[in-house]
Amino acid sequence: MTASAQPENPSQSLAELRRGLLANGYVPVPVDGKRPKIKGWSSFRPKPEQIDGQIRRYSDHTNTGILCGEVVAVDIDVPDIYAAEHLRTMALALPGADRALQRIGRAPKVTFIFRASDARRKKITGKYIVNGLECQIEILGQGQQFVAFGIHPDTDKAYEWTGASPLDVPFADLPEIHAETIDAFVADADAYLASIGTAISKRAEPRAVQAIGGSFWKQVNSAALAEPDRWVRDLFSTATKEAGTGAWRITSEDLGRSLEEDISIHQDGIRDFGTEKACTAVELVIDYGGAANPKMAAFWLCERLGRAPKELGWEDRDIGARMTLGSLTKVPAAANDNVQKEDEADEEPAVLPQATGLPEHLCFPPGAVGDFTRFIVGCARFPSPHLSLVASLAFVAGLIGRRYRGPTGLRSNLYVVGLAESGFGKDITIRATSALADSTSWGNKVSEALFADQIRSLPGLAGKLRKSPSAIAVQDEFGRWLAEHTGRNTASHRAEITASLMELTGAPTGFWGGQEKAGGNIPRIVAPCLSVHGVSTPSTFWNALSSGNISEGLLGRLVLIDVGNAEPVKVRRPPNSIEDIPTVLSQQVAELLGLSAGKFTGSFCALSARSDEKPHPIMTAQWGDGVDDLFEDFDDRIRAMKRTIDPQYRPILNRVGENSARLALIVAVGCDPKEPIVTREIQTWANAVAEHSLNVILRGANDNIADNDRAAEYLRVRQQITRRGSDGITAREIVKNLRGAIDRRRLEDIMAMLRQAREIHLAKLTTESGQSKMRFWSAESLPNGAVIVPIEAG
Repeated sequence: MTASAQPENPSQSLAELRRGLLANGYVPVPVDGKRPKIKGWSSFRPKPEQIDGQIRRYSDHTNTGILCGEVVAVDIDVPDIYAAEHLRTMALALPGADRALQRIGRAPKVTFIFRASDARRKKITGKYIVNGLECQIEILGQGQQFVAFGIHPDTDKAYEWTGASPLDVPFADLPEIHAETIDAFVADADAYLASIGTAISKRAEPRAVQAIGGSFWKQVNSAALAEPDRWVRDLFSTATKEAGTGAWRITSEDLGRSLEEDISIHQDGIRDFGTEKACTAVELVIDYGGAANPKMAAFWLCERLGRAPKELGWEDRDIGARMTLGSLTKVPAAANDNVQKEDEADEEPAVLPQATGLPEHLCFPPGAVGDFTRFIVGCARFPSPHLSLVASLAFVAGLIGRRYRGPTGLRSNLYVVGLAESGFGKDITIRATSALADSTSWGNKVSEALFADQIRSLPGLAGKLRKSPSAIAVQDEFGRWLAEHTGRNTASHRAEITASLMELTGAPTGFWGGQEKAGGNIPRIVAPCLSVHGVSTPSTFWNALSSGNISEGLLGRLVLIDVGNAEPVKVRRPPNSIEDIPTVLSQQVAELLGLSAGKFTGSFCALSARSDEKPHPIMTAQWGDGVDDLFEDFDDRIRAMKRTIDPQYRPILNRVGENSARLALIVAVGCDPKEPIVTREIQTWANAVAEHSLNVILRGANDNIADNDRAAEYLRVRQQITRRGSDGITAREIVKNLRGAIDRRRLEDIMAMLRQAREIHLAKLTTESGQSKMRFWSAESLPNGAVIVPIEAG
């Protein structure tokens, strides 16, 4: 049977369907769209005679789900066709998978249905971006459900079963799947997604039970357990105290989760019976109170206990925590507080994405941008596709500036910066675009009009835009330039340059100037379109910034393309030369400029632009069929990260969609200057590059931006461990590498803070030879099989 069959009497059919599921051993769940909005749905086991009343009471819940736990749903939530097919093949290789039921909601996504050998909670892989699409595998377990019958809210089509459905196959006849098989599949699927995509969250692993180490942390937790009455109700307003045991209990329902067990807080300890984990008072305040870090959580507890932090062992020193303290009040559950979302249920806290190099296949988009990139790569003795892409994007953005706009009204003004260590051939990328510009019949007039000198003064920048309202500023050593133009102590005339760059991002639809700046009047310039081609080493770039640059919005306006760690391979005889530009590339440059047969084509030619006149005509790129939904869904998903990301990074999210739109416009015009269309391929590419930039910014800012010496020390210690990756590092090596730069007592405090914040772990790993090694690892690099040492023991 498939879910596509529509009965003549829907109400009667719905009752029969749910009673049929009950008869076959399943627990039906009324669902509104993708999720139930019924309090206590996960614990209700309806009887056949209760079905009709349930349908009348919840008449808007016309879809039907199946409760998981004893039923296991292997949900391949992967919209990329090729990745989904590969993972489906992996799932079919599981024992008994040929007999498992298969449900399709929105192809190519598919869900396999098994019978659990032992009921347990959800397991997930990390989330990855594959070809611009978010992909993840979820193994739905206790407290969850999946929609089995009804209409998919996104497709407006019926959920379908490939072959038999749960109405045909009793629960007892489902193939059994064991926990070890699930764990192995999740690990293999995670490894596969990691190999083809960019991580945006880490695979959830069981959290090691840790006691707080160090005298201060231990004393705070001990004091909190000794007097729970003084703080529990402030953290959990619905907590109740048991008369017999004296323990405080907080129900899972009040916590807004669908687990059946409570959290218990007693003088003998704290236990979350829902997750079967012990925890500390400090961890509770972080997890449920909104504290940004352990220090803030501990200080909040001290305040409730009426104890001064110094009284419990705190020394007045800044550990370097930079996160913003959230409201220390319990976050109320949503109105539908027992709702278990099929695609969001029981998510782990947000994890900053790994910022690795941009996948190389994204360096070659279609059209002129990709063609120019390939040519530049072929000119280099040390070729870098990434830096070549940076140069090509800025070059095409300048060529088409002012005369084109995207479907959302944005222009091609783009600030794109490549991050690479020395030796990646950045010089050839700069010289190659200049040679491409001069390869038309107009010769060096194009490069003279297009390229600006490095931005050193506001009058110089204004003068260039007055002469050529569409221009490219090539900023070699962009990080060094930032260091001179940002920060509290920056000279006012230099700070105004940075402010002007931010103003210019919105100027292509209006004007800029006409006011006093830096002691000189800047004439009004109509619709200037400035693009920036920047290159910097990562260390120079990040050392130039402070948290103020995040709140001011400068960082979010940049598109960062990270080269990654792989060094370029030397080519002794590059196949291309900037002295010999292929005719086909010269023709592309001419077409993008608006030249025809070497002649101006009226006002549309880029070289005829006047800074005191509005550009005319302006060509608008159109979205292909359904591409607007692809863009809007991406923009909505990025903006939704505001709910989970640290507040200081939220201004960055507002610019990601804009950057994607600009990137898509540039590539679309490069494909067809006469009738630019933003295709699904182009928008998918643009979304992926914009999200890569976001990941680089989030990880880079978190790992590198420090506003004081204390915070810099904190970051320096963390970097010592992070850079060692899966090899780990010993405490002796850390001390040796620091060379006495940090006091030993302070180093111990920083290490304790890092461990308490779960950014690093001290763990024991047994090698294949039987040897054991004790190392510090960053949380994301902790090897499989490593046993975390509790903080108190460490």
